Amino acid sequence: MKKTFSIIVIVMTLCLFGLGSHASADYAAGVTAYKKHQYAECINQLKVYTDRTPDTRAYYLMGYASYKLKNYEEAREYFRKAYLLDPNFRPASLGVNQP
Repeated sequence: MKKTFSIIVIVMTLCLFGLGSHASADYAAGVTAYKKHQYAECINQLKVYTDRTPDTRAYYLMGYASYKLKNYEEAREYFRKAYLLDPNFRPASLGVNQP
C-alpha cells in the first residue's frame, strides 16, 4: 500500500512540474511576442497561459497589448483582472516597455 501511494505521489509531482514548465513557456512566448510588437500573438499566448495559471503580470501585459491594438475595452478588462488578483501590483515588474 505504501509503495502504491509513493508511486502515485511521484507521478503527480512529475505531472505538476511538467505543466508548470509548459505554462512558463507560454508566458515567455507572450512576453517575446510583446517585445517584437506582435500584440495579437502576445494576447493569444498569454490566454493559453492564464487559462492554466491566473497571473497578474500576464493579465497586465495582455492589457498593454490590447491597448496597443486600440482595443481599449478589452485592455480595461485585462487591467481589471490584474488588479483583482493583486491590488498592489506594480507594472515596473513586467520588464517591458509600457505604452
